[in-house]
Amino acid sequence: MALDLTGMPLVDRPDFEDLLAKGQFGPWSLEAERMHRDGFCVIDMGSPEMDRLCGSIIDQLSLRLAPEIAQWCQQQAGPPRLQDGWKDIPEIKTLALLPAVADLLKHLYGRVAFAFQSLNFVVGSQQSTHSDAVHFHSYPNGFMCGVWIALEDVSDDSGPLAYYPGSHRSPYLSARHLGLSPDQLRNEEHPQLLFEPAWQQQIAHDGLHQETFLPRRGQVLIWHANLLHGGLPVTNPLATRWSQVVHYYFDQCLYTTPMFSFAADQGGDDLRNPYRIENGRRRYTTEEWQAMGLTAPGAFRQASRPVERLRHA
Repeated sequence: MALDLTGMPLVDRPDFEDLLAKGQFGPWSLEAERMHRDGFCVIDMGSPEMDRLCGSIIDQLSLRLAPEIAQWCQQQAGPPRLQDGWKDIPEIKTLALLPAVADLLKHLYGRVAFAFQSLNFVVGSQQSTHSDAVHFHSYPNGFMCGVWIALEDVSDDSGPLAYYPGSHRSPYLSARHLGLSPDQLRNEEHPQLLFEPAWQQQIAHDGLHQETFLPRRGQVLIWHANLLHGGLPVTNPLATRWSQVVHYYFDQCLYTTPMFSFAADQGGDDLRNPYRIENGRRRYTTEEWQAMGLTAPGAFRQASRPVERLRHA
């Protein structure tokens, strides 16, 4: 396929139906239709090798996170998780770099994707409804997505992932768009709370309805940067929901943190230079970053602010 650099993901383009008719999406046409219409798609990667990878990850994390798991079971701490386990657990890195996912993303977006973050969960995150595009986004818009991999069969009492089909068409939000000031963000321990009323208003305004994801081991959900999603309440504290989330950016973009992006006179955009999991290096070298006339980190990130406790579903 020929890559497209028009500044908009192929699945978001107004001529999507024409692209579909021309075969632009190759073997992933059904997934492209679902992503365009609903903001997500599901593929089944179940296989003996996937079973082995998932089982190995569960075994290793059961040992590494044993104290956190015990505290969770006793209701003395929040849901246990591991961020960026790809750095020292090979199986996590393997799942973050699945060739089929990379091929699907290239066809759906028209650019080459790269994984930049992994999150592994033992149980449901119970995170409130949100859009990932507030936490990490891109210029041009839309070149970020999430991939959720079931490491085991998921039950409805384990706090499964929930999402709102069609919500990806809502406007992208940032601190600047909501008129939030740097002081407001600094003074809020969980800055996402400042964005949640806008998302709830959007759900009500558009009449969106929640769906629940109850996958089998090896099933993979790919979601649009702006899809509203979260984790339902865990009704059985002993029920696990082993899963891995991988976030992807795409080449030939700038990468931002909209939650900490303000008007120019308040610090401007919070630019980020993400890792590429495939090689463990930053997307841009120091020399490339300087050649583009950028400063890293963003102005707001340089100032003191609370460390947000993200729990992404």
